[in-house]
This record gives sequence, structure tokens and C-alpha cells, in this order.
Amino acid sequence: MLKHILQNEILPRLEKPSRYLGNEVNSVHKPLSAVEVRLALCFPDLYDIGLGNLGLHILYAILNAQPGVWAERVYAPAKDLEAELRARGLPIFALESKEGLSVFDGIGFTLQTELSFTNILNIIDLAGLPLRTRDRRESDPLTFAGGPAVFNPEPLVPFMDFFVIGDGEDVVIEIAEVFRRHRGRAERLRALAGLDGVYVPELTPVQEIDGQIVPQGIVKKRVTASLDGATFPVNTIVPFTEQVHDRVSLEVLRGCTQGCRFCQAGMTTRPVRERTIDNLEQLMQRTLDATGHEEVSLVSLSTCDYSRVRQMVDRMVGVAKEQHVSVSLPSLRLDSFSVELADMVADTRRTGLTFAPEAATPRLRSVINKWIPDEDLIEMSSEAFARGWDHVKLYFMIGLPTERDEDIIAIADLCERVVRAGRKYNRRASVHTGVSTFVPKPLTPFQWAEQISPAETSRRQKLLADRFRNNRSIKFGRHNAFETFLEGLVSRSDRRAGDLIEAAFKKGARFDAWSEHLDQAAWLEAIQDTGFDIQHALRERRLDEALPWDNLDIFIPKTWFVEDWNRATELKWAPDCRRAKCHKCGVIDVHRPLCAHMLRNSIAGTKEEKGWTRQESPAWVEPQVQQRLRLRIGRLGQARFLGHLESMNAWIRAMRRAKLPVGYSQGFHTHPRVNFSAAVPVGEESVGDWMEIMMTRRTDPAEVQARLSAALPEGMSVLSCTEIGLRGPAVMGLVTGLVYTIHPPERRPDGSPDAPSDAPSGALSAGEVADIQARAAALMARGEIVIERRKGDEVRKVDIRPFLKVLEWQDGAIRLEASVDGGRTARARDVVELLGLAGAEGAAEWRILKRDTLLTEPPERHSAAGAAAGAEAGAEADAAGAEPTAGRAEPVAGDAAAA
Repeated sequence: MLKHILQNEILPRLEKPSRYLGNEVNSVHKPLSAVEVRLALCFPDLYDIGLGNLGLHILYAILNAQPGVWAERVYAPAKDLEAELRARGLPIFALESKEGLSVFDGIGFTLQTELSFTNILNIIDLAGLPLRTRDRRESDPLTFAGGPAVFNPEPLVPFMDFFVIGDGEDVVIEIAEVFRRHRGRAERLRALAGLDGVYVPELTPVQEIDGQIVPQGIVKKRVTASLDGATFPVNTIVPFTEQVHDRVSLEVLRGCTQGCRFCQAGMTTRPVRERTIDNLEQLMQRTLDATGHEEVSLVSLSTCDYSRVRQMVDRMVGVAKEQHVSVSLPSLRLDSFSVELADMVADTRRTGLTFAPEAATPRLRSVINKWIPDEDLIEMSSEAFARGWDHVKLYFMIGLPTERDEDIIAIADLCERVVRAGRKYNRRASVHTGVSTFVPKPLTPFQWAEQISPAETSRRQKLLADRFRNNRSIKFGRHNAFETFLEGLVSRSDRRAGDLIEAAFKKGARFDAWSEHLDQAAWLEAIQDTGFDIQHALRERRLDEALPWDNLDIFIPKTWFVEDWNRATELKWAPDCRRAKCHKCGVIDVHRPLCAHMLRNSIAGTKEEKGWTRQESPAWVEPQVQQRLRLRIGRLGQARFLGHLESMNAWIRAMRRAKLPVGYSQGFHTHPRVNFSAAVPVGEESVGDWMEIMMTRRTDPAEVQARLSAALPEGMSVLSCTEIGLRGPAVMGLVTGLVYTIHPPERRPDGSPDAPSDAPSGALSAGEVADIQARAAALMARGEIVIERRKGDEVRKVDIRPFLKVLEWQDGAIRLEASVDGGRTARARDVVELLGLAGAEGAAEWRILKRDTLLTEPPERHSAAGAAAGAEAGAEADAAGAEPTAGRAEPVAGDAAAA
């Protein structure tokens, strides 16, 4: 029922319906009869961001590999979907099954940032569950959370049944087994509390100490011992919707020993574990084969710290280059390797070059333990400009402990010096800055520091803005002061912050990490209504003070954090323990084999790196095109909800998965030589579009059709494939006409389009048909039909009457034939609206099916081989304006819209 309403009434009304389809390539669907445990994995942000999250992909792969377990995905609904669900009283749903979350055993949330917490409450509320665990029923699913922002779970305690602390690869299997073996909330929670790395607040006593609610007992984080032995999701789900990070994220190592005192991730992910180069190469190739992605990012907290980093990058670039895949690196450490590494990945694609000095004075760098002399930064940047980069991006922080105004002004001075030095090599040299505000995160040496207020953040930002105002070579980027303020309020508080989060959510707060959606007024009202003590949350803490997160053991004792805080105040720098002595942080006492292996590997890797010389490979020469194929293509069912760019990407990635020898353009930013006859609007189905592919190796068209068909997402199809001559205009320039049938909405048993039933469509009454015929005749009798077309902010008037050739009722649907002239035509959606058939609010839509795209092409344009192949396949275009023949498309069996 919910699935039917979504596909026929809700998805057609959404801005990006492709976010909610759930049938992407590599998504997992299981028969309910074989499922014992159902878990919903929720990323509390838009699909556009959430699908790129590697952690969720890992858990999805691990859980779905377990017999009897089905893990499905949920993302935060955009505001248009939320409005539709609330207006109809419908629940939020898992993408794969389209079932509401109340039927699941558990709902697990990825805590990527504290600014997603109101989205978490929104998902719980839309699932039909009470927000607070104390109000839940015995039959309600358990809610749980883990991820980078779990290291102070207390603000979410009122809403979560349990938390997972640390790496999830091993413990998630144990959690699924608890759900399988036990029934009932209390029984499951007792069993979960016995697992290492699981924190169950309901079963944990608390005590108020120093004005804070502090849980008692200790929860030790989970650590995955070997990345080579850990699951990596090579069958990563391939998105339809354009992603913020649309690429393969290949984790090369986990953990960091740089010791930056502000960095929570660097402390909580120790010890360092690396994947071997052989393992990385294998995983990269398998993932590219399974996804068809065009970019691989070598991710970690500090990829430059990989023990054999140049060898690793060289190997990955070698795998990528001949497959037209680009390799990217996250922000680079400032050392002699950085520009060399950037130059190596530039062989595949020249992306941005990013360094993160964080502070701009030697004193403040000693405080934060990130020792980078100005001269090194200027030298590395100048080398980048000399090698062809036009800009570098530099990340800094303001609000660091002991910071003074001169430290802030030094950021501007340093950026200006970088530009001046760079202009000696590149007259276009410029700097883009990213200036964030420091948040004293739990479980770091700076957890006791004060966080500056939004007003003070704005004042310090203005110091920089004033300096940068007249310098066009420096782009000043800064974080929203109020966002950082909220992040600090939540991340440093105890469980009483749950009242604040709930109040803000009920006042409309959503997507707080998005500047365009952040509702500052809602949060300020929530602070006032709850009486939340801002100063108490942001204040400096005593070193002997009890903290809300003291019950979490990340294997670095609190005493070591105190010692490192003292080193910071004494301006003492501690070098990376992988390249110097062990600093006795405590991790080695618990994980000595892992730490010892890390140190041995680093020493051996450093020796290898010093003696390693890159062998220059011959420049890649793009093969010449040998063949041109024309394919008749279709899209039906859920595939109709893809936009044109989404459809294009789906086709191109399917070609890559099918290993077709597609030709690529010349130049630095190459692209596949693929052309489409027209852009298909969102919501329209088709069995009559065309696509042309240039191939660098002759391949039997029947083989191409079979291989490509096997690689396509559900609903997309190749109906014919024919070879044509290499020369001639692109197929888009050959279009002379379009043929559509427009089908009535699916009918429910009581005859209305919105009654609760999944019954197939039924015929319209004679009166309804006569009314439509009369409207069509009246439309065709008009001398002109002027409509408005909008492109961006521009609105223009167009007369579409000259393009309307046929508009009549035929065989249970409206038949529309329209001519095309210079890309101008009458769109099927225009005709639906002109006939008054556009679906009313809450009603199902009329279904538009493109039957054919009529082409004209002079026969002399074809080679003899191409013409013969076209005649044999029966797929070449008929003479201009001719009716499509029966042999030009395969029948569409079982589809109501095409019947």
C-alpha cells in the first residue's frame, strides 16, 4: 500500500524523487520469508550526502551477508517529502522495501555530526515512535547509534536504547545475533549490555558530580584488528542522485598518530592500521568493476602517513589511468611528499590541492601540536603553482586555546605571502581559505578548554574579512558561527541537552548543518524555553572535574590527556610516535601487537620510501574510434523518476560495468563519447529514445546489447543495437518528431484514483472519454497555444500549436504526435496540463510514455557495413515523418502504461 502511494502519488511531486527509489545497482533485496532480523540503517542527512558514507556501506555489506538478516537504508527526508508524509499521516520508510520503520527490529543511526541530531528526532517521529525510549511500547524497535560523533552519547540518551562505541565491523554481527536469539526489549537490552563496545544507558547507573550527570562503569571501545581482514564493500551501492562526494572511498588506513591536540578523530581511532598495497589494488579494481565509478578517493585521517605512500599512490594511479578513472587525495600534510603525490594523482585528473596548517604562528602551532614552519608551507605552495596549479586551499581554525588577535592577523599575512611567492611562478596563483571555529571536543587534550561565543567568532572573522576585502587573489571562506555554537552546546553537555534538542526539533529545527536550512530562531527559543545554561556548556573545565563522557574508554587514560594539556600550555611539541619515540598514550598497553606492528611497518616503509624511485610510464594515448553504434533505449517503472543527468550517469556507469570499449574525448578532462536523442523529463517513461556510442574496438552489436542489458539498473533497457557509419551528425540533430501515449491514473476498486487499494487500472467511463475527446478537439482547433517556459530566472512565451500534429483518444489512452524543429517541440507535460489532466493534490498522475522518437538521416551518411547492419537489425529510422514500424521496438510485456 505505502509503496503504491509513493510511486503513483508522492514521488511524482518531489523535487528529486530519485533519492527514494531504493533499487540502485548493488542495493540488496531479500524475500521476507527468509528474513529473521530486520535492521534499518539510518543516515540522518539527505541521500545526496548520506549515500557516500563509507561506514554505512560497510555495515550494510556485513549485515546483508548474514543469513536471515536484512539491512535496509533510510536517509533524512527532504522537506518536500516530509510535508507529503505528514499531510497524509504516512510513516517514513526504508528505501528497499518501502515499509514503515515500526516493523523493524532495530533502527541504527550514524552519528556523523552533532548538527544532525534534530534530523534523528525527525526520523523517529516520522516512524510513528515516541521520541523518548521511556514511552516506547514493547513491540517498538530498539533505536541505537554509533559513528564519529558517538564519543559523547549523553545528549541522545533520552532517545536511544543503546550506543556502539568504536569500530563496528565485528560488533554489528554480534548485535544482529542478539536480535535473532532474544525477543522483547528488556531481554535484548540485557544481552546487548554484555557485548564489548555497547553502552546501554537504561542499565547503567548515573551520579551527579560537579553539576554534571555522569554514567558509572566503563565501556571499552571496539577495535577492528586488521583492515586487510575486514569487510570492504566492493559492491558499493551506485547512486542515481548526484552526490556531494560521488566516488569510491577506498580506506587506506585507519587511525592517526600525528597527535593534533584539537582532533577527536585522531585520538579515538588509535591504533593505526593499514591495508597492504596488494589488498588496496584488488579492492579498488573489484569496486570499479562492480560500480562503474569514475573516481576513487584514497581516504583516511592522514593519507600521507601511509608507510609506503608514494608506492601506494603510484600503483593506484596505474590501475586507474587506462580505465579513465581519476584518483583523488584528501587534504595533504605539509612535507616533501605532498606536491609529488598531488602531481602523481594529477596524471588522472587535476583536482584541488588542499593543505591544513590550522594555525599561522609558531607559538600557536606548538600549542596545537602541528609544527609546520611558514617556509615549508610557502615552499610547498610555490612548488604546486610552479607545476601548474592555479590555487591552493588552506584550512585554519580560530578560537584555539591561548589564541590572540595577532594569531588571527597572521592567517591573513601568511596567505598573502603564499600568493606573492606563487605569483613568481604562476600569474594566476591564488589562495582559497577555509576558516572554522574550534570546538573543544570530548576525549581530546583540549576537552577542558573554553569555546568562544558566536559574537566573539564573528569579531575574529571580521578581523580576517577586513584584511582580505581588497585582495582578489584570496577567497575567504568561513564557517557559520551559530552552527559551531550549536555543535559545542551539544557535544560538551550531559543528557539534559536532550531537552534542548527535543525543544528545537518541535519548533521546526532540521538540517542544522545546512546554512540555508538552519533555523536560528527555533534554537534560541528552545534555549529560552528550556532554560539551558549556555555558559555552563561553553565554559573552561577544571582538570580534575568529572565529565559526562568519563565512562568511555578509548584506551587513552584521562591522566595522559591532562599531561598533554600541560605540554600544550608549555608550548611543547610532541612528534608523531611512528617517526619518533612512543609517547605512552596508553593504547600500546592494551593493543601492544597492533602498535608494535604499526611501528615496524612504519620503519620499514620509511626505508623503502627513501630508496624508491618512480618509474615514468609512457603517456596514455586514447585509441581511435573504430565503430559507431545506435541503440534504441527505454526506461519504465521507477526509472522514470530519474532526471536527464541522472539517466546519463546511469547509462555511462552501466557501460563501464559492462566493460564496453567506449571512446573518450581528448584533453585533460575526458568524457565518454555518448550522445542521446533527447533529454527525458522526470516522471516520463519511454520505449522510444535513442543513444549513440563511439567504440574503440569493433564489437558485435548483439553482444553489446546483451552485456549492457545485464549491467543496467532496474527499469532501464536496450531494445535494439545497430551499427551505423562513423560519419554523420549526432542523433540529437536528426530528431524530427515524437510519439506519445498518455495513460489514465491507476484506478482503485471504488472508481476513484485515491481510494486505498492496489488494484490495477480500469477503463474510464464513456462520459469521461467523451469529455477528454472534446477537450483535445478544442485544443487542436485553436490557432495558437501560447505557454510560458522557464529557464532559470528567465521566463519566455512559446506558441506550441505548430508542433501539435495528432492529439486524439486511441486504444484507452491519449495519442500525441509532435514535430520537432531546432530542438523546439510541444512537450507531453504541457499537453497534460492544457487538457486539465494534471493530478490534483493527493491524486495519482497520468502516465506519459514516449512511444517513439522519429529520426531522419540521409542514407549516404552510412557506411556500407553500417547500413547493412542497420537493415539486418531493423532499427534504422524510417523516412522523415513516417510512422514507427512494429520492428523498431520490442514489446513491453506486463507494463500497464505501455499496454
